[in-house]
Amino acid sequence: MKRIVIMTLVMTLAASVSFAAGSRQQARPSDGPQPVTLKWVGFGFEANRTAANLIERYKQVAPNVTIDYQELGSVADIDGLARLDTLIAGGQQIDLVYLTTSDLMRRAVNGAALPLNDAIAANGDNFEADYGKLGANATAFQGNIYGVPRAGNTFKVFYNKTLADAHGISVPDQMTMAEFLAVTKQFAAVPGLKYPASIQALWVQITYGAASIAGWQMVKKDASGRIVTNFDDQRFRDSLQFYHDFARVEHLAPDAATYAAESLNRRRALALGETGLILDGPFALIWLQGFQFNDPGEGKLDFEIGVSELPVLTEADKTKSSYNELAGAFYAPSTCKNLLEAYRFMRFVCNDNFDINGTYMPVYSGANLETAVSTFTRFTDSKGNLHTDIYPVESTIKAVTVPNDSFLGVFPVDPSLINYVPSLDALLEEQLTLYLNDEMTLDAFIADITKRGQEILDNL
Repeated sequence: MKRIVIMTLVMTLAASVSFAAGSRQQARPSDGPQPVTLKWVGFGFEANRTAANLIERYKQVAPNVTIDYQELGSVADIDGLARLDTLIAGGQQIDLVYLTTSDLMRRAVNGAALPLNDAIAANGDNFEADYGKLGANATAFQGNIYGVPRAGNTFKVFYNKTLADAHGISVPDQMTMAEFLAVTKQFAAVPGLKYPASIQALWVQITYGAASIAGWQMVKKDASGRIVTNFDDQRFRDSLQFYHDFARVEHLAPDAATYAAESLNRRRALALGETGLILDGPFALIWLQGFQFNDPGEGKLDFEIGVSELPVLTEADKTKSSYNELAGAFYAPSTCKNLLEAYRFMRFVCNDNFDINGTYMPVYSGANLETAVSTFTRFTDSKGNLHTDIYPVESTIKAVTVPNDSFLGVFPVDPSLINYVPSLDALLEEQLTLYLNDEMTLDAFIADITKRGQEILDNL
């Protein structure tokens, strides 16, 4: 889910921006009816006329503000980010951009983004009250806020509630891994299921999600200040071992080798009644819309989907934190010329207008969730037919909300370590099959990935 982004131009960009007297960081846009032109650069906002619709709607709120949108690509991949950094390094005015949290914070750490603190104060906002500890911590560096959070992401247990009810299986809203194991064994007794559960353990954020909820972090500084891996932490080990044993010992889900050999699709398996439950993100509900009404397009599912939290390691972890991460945020590049107006438009996009902005899991605490989850409950198929009431509203809200503060809010990551996480994530994705398929013992795998990971950190 995360990717390595080679920041070839960020240091050049940071070096090219002067923060001396007269710097843009101190500049203030006009606060009133005077005309202002914002330059918005983005990725993927041309789809479904998202940018155009947002600009048109904002014109009704702030008629003095003109917004010019420039699309740099459908996704912010390495090439797209390079194009963005080239524009900024060349001094082109860009007032706001939406990026993933890691891409944004790399720029903040390297001086290529402007702090939003003054704009927040000028607008009279309580940032933490608006976006919670998740938003406040995930976008902060050295006491400054650098982004307006747009969307979160989480992982849930999605299960066939109709099947569970018919067989007397009670699925708690929150489960320890031991409880999750017991529930899945009850599904194993149901006739007709190909697999009781389907879990893509190579989606590493799911595999170590319970460890994150308990406070584990992949990178840390040791007593001497050296940046080191943290793969030998018992919470990480326990989480990995659970998903290994779940498939290879308990045989309750297809293992990694079977997933690869049979090209399994957990969402399709749930829709077809081949499995009782899956671990997935809220996007699963979007994918299932296409399955129901486009391909194969046989109509609504004949069962209700239930939703439960990602399983945790211990009973105490049920109230410690939840798996909710910040998918991305808007920020002001160092060439921003209208900081306050840019910040106001960022809030406009992130806090409301969910019917047109494509956000189904807003971070804003005051968001109208029923409007946000209409993305799930309403769907226009490829023939132009509108389908409504696809899922119960309460189930969709459950899919995008969590009972506790985010693990990133409760256990904030040192922003100076953010650059190192994607490389280790990629390493883990590449090597994890060695353990999941029993080519290595857990101890051998931990020793190997610790050695390889430390070599990466030292080279970075």
